[in-house]
Amino acid sequence: MRDFVVKILVRLGLYRPIVELINRVKFEIQARRMRRDGLAMLAAADKVFTQMNVRAFLTYGALLGAYREHGFISYDPDIDLGVLETEIPDDLHERMENAGFHLLRQNYIGATGQLVEETYEYHKIHLDVFVYIQEGNDFYSVIQRGHEFKDWKDANKEDGFPSDRSYVPACDFERRDFLGLQIYMPVDADGWLRAIYSDSYMTPIKNWTAKGYKTRIVHTQDRTYRKYFS
Repeated sequence: MRDFVVKILVRLGLYRPIVELINRVKFEIQARRMRRDGLAMLAAADKVFTQMNVRAFLTYGALLGAYREHGFISYDPDIDLGVLETEIPDDLHERMENAGFHLLRQNYIGATGQLVEETYEYHKIHLDVFVYIQEGNDFYSVIQRGHEFKDWKDANKEDGFPSDRSYVPACDFERRDFLGLQIYMPVDADGWLRAIYSDSYMTPIKNWTAKGYKTRIVHTQDRTYRKYFS
């Protein structure tokens, strides 16, 4: 029944607006949880990554909040961390699970199987972990986009999702203060934020999208897929 309703909504052009409305409601609920318990989750994540000798660093919205707001962005629904592909240990998932982080989803490139993103849940808060790969003088991560017109289940079974590469200057990482917690951030945080959000990143814009701004987010031909865990 659910699949039949979705197909009707897709044909009527209503599927995407309804999904966006549902996601906005979910994001608001998650943002409230983040404001309340986000720092505790970040501390727990940093502890387990440190025990694995992995430098998990702030990226995307979490880095923007730390640099511009000196804290979390009020409407951010989750925490974004990055890890270098070369530092991911074989027992990552087991160690995360033992620390209370439940793996919800993985995004991967269909043609190669390359893992690009994982989502964990910790006390009902979500942690997105992006895999960063070095290419020349840059690192890049892969951003999965919504399908051009299909329901996500059909897209995941068939041709996958469009994706972009988000390039940032390769640099080292150092621990900096974040709300009393010492957490890894890129040494060139300004360069990263300009590459991701454009030179205007210091101006808060709710529901910001890359369209119309000069960023280093590049569309690719890679199709990505999702794997869910119970």
